[in-house]
Amino acid sequence: MSFMRQLLAVLAVAFAVSAARADTPSWWTPPISEHPPSKRAVDGVNAKLEGFGGGSYWLGFARLNNASAGGVGSITAPVGDRFGFQIDALAAGHRGFFVSAGAGHAFWRDPSVGLLGAYGAIANDKRLDDTRFRLGAEGAYYYGPFSLASVAGYEESSGHFFTPLGYAPGFLAYQWQPRRGRFFDMVDISFYPTYNVKFSVGHRFVGGRHAAAFAGEALIWNLGNSAVTGFIESRVGEDDYKAVWGGVRIYLGQSDKTLIVRHREDDPMNWLKDDMFASQNSVRTGAMPLPQIAPAPPPF
Repeated sequence: MSFMRQLLAVLAVAFAVSAARADTPSWWTPPISEHPPSKRAVDGVNAKLEGFGGGSYWLGFARLNNASAGGVGSITAPVGDRFGFQIDALAAGHRGFFVSAGAGHAFWRDPSVGLLGAYGAIANDKRLDDTRFRLGAEGAYYYGPFSLASVAGYEESSGHFFTPLGYAPGFLAYQWQPRRGRFFDMVDISFYPTYNVKFSVGHRFVGGRHAAAFAGEALIWNLGNSAVTGFIESRVGEDDYKAVWGGVRIYLGQSDKTLIVRHREDDPMNWLKDDMFASQNSVRTGAMPLPQIAPAPPPF
């Protein structure tokens, strides 16, 4: 079964389960909160934890261990009524090596309108000995059951290598990673068919390569101030690149809320999982002609 078929099958099941448990389907005018909205940028200190696992495939990279698994966390807090900040962290095993990352968000937000802020991140890929820095602007817009979330800016990689792959008649094949800075972006458009189900489609440009992003999330267990959801995500990009993973998220908040309200009143997006792929995305392959050595003339 293809990655896309797996993704669609899981999302269909998640949607059916959550829709069966949903209240009156008045999702086209979803309330921002069960209580009168405070208009605060962040509705009190909250946190999000998740564990995930899956795999990836990329035609242009050495195939060792294609499995990925790890954990992601975020802590978000208000700064007065109109501003907030968030700290993110990631620790994962990816293709048999360790990847770690951290990020910070500082933002203004109106939960009924959207978000504007600044974003910074650092990530390290142990296998490629690559440390990557990002600095950019973050934004979000909320319109009924639709949300737009994005971050874009400048990224720079410290990794640099040149590795011969093998010889062909007259040529040397190689892989290399340039040390350079470039533009990056991560964008998601989300739709909530019910209060507690989210579908997303988006775009990623990290490490100099494009990928389409697909995701789905559904409420599994509402614990009042906290909640547990299941999610699945997929990437389909250049060089026959594919990835799919799924897992569980735990939301730790201040009050009983639906999923759409948690996303707009509590924590902004955590973008760090795409850092698992950014370093390998910046690897390039090529071939160079070898010098031809003329045969020595005969002694006589």
